[in-house]
Amino acid sequence: MINIVLGMHRSGTSTVAGILHLHNIIMGTYQNFWPRPLKQNPKGFYENYDFRKVNDTILKHSDYNVKSYNSEIPNIILHDKMKLKMSKIIKNYSSTYIDWGWKDPRTCLTIFQWIEVIESLNLKNQVRIIFVSRKAISVARSLKKRNNLSLKIGLSLWEAYSKKALQFCENSDLPIFYCSFESLLETPNLICNPLFKFLDKKLNKNIIDKFIDKNISKNNQGEEIPQSESITMLEKKIKNLIFK
Repeated sequence: MINIVLGMHRSGTSTVAGILHLHNIIMGTYQNFWPRPLKQNPKGFYENYDFRKVNDTILKHSDYNVKSYNSEIPNIILHDKMKLKMSKIIKNYSSTYIDWGWKDPRTCLTIFQWIEVIESLNLKNQVRIIFVSRKAISVARSLKKRNNLSLKIGLSLWEAYSKKALQFCENSDLPIFYCSFESLLETPNLICNPLFKFLDKKLNKNIIDKFIDKNISKNNQGEEIPQSESITMLEKKIKNLIFK
């Protein structure tokens, strides 16, 4: 099975990817996990650099630079050469591992293209999506701390990424599991039990107890600014999907 973790930067995707990897759903290897554990993610990012490089290239060819922190996302252009590279990566992982996947927040912007390639390989029936969300203001505070971005820019980026990812999910017939990072930290087993039922995998509660650190999230309180009605509505829409 191919397990794709979707979610904005600083939204708990590393935690979810780590949980999957520790349950033998291969999210990468030590060689291609990058960046290495840092202060802001002491247990690791579980981000497969093979997929991150492809995402960066796709976005660059579409005249978008992730480091510009621009919330205006252009139409994504996929060249034939890049399709071949994506196909090669997908085929390589699918032939090497029974259960695998990847996490890279940039995939929120490129998920339509990845699924297009996966479908061309007749592997769409192998795909499962885990959509991870976190409150917009918490993400904005975390981005301000890590990247020195204003809360306004952080909120705009949260909206852009989340809107793109949700647009895909709402128009997809793939199996999708929605979860909240806040709920995962607060009540890990209440989230992980249905998650692993969705994955058709046996949950090891010892892994969950050791891996999930409720204190990893330090941005649920702090500076506030008014957020737009569109962000509030998007949060409500995601919340309704989580608790559906």
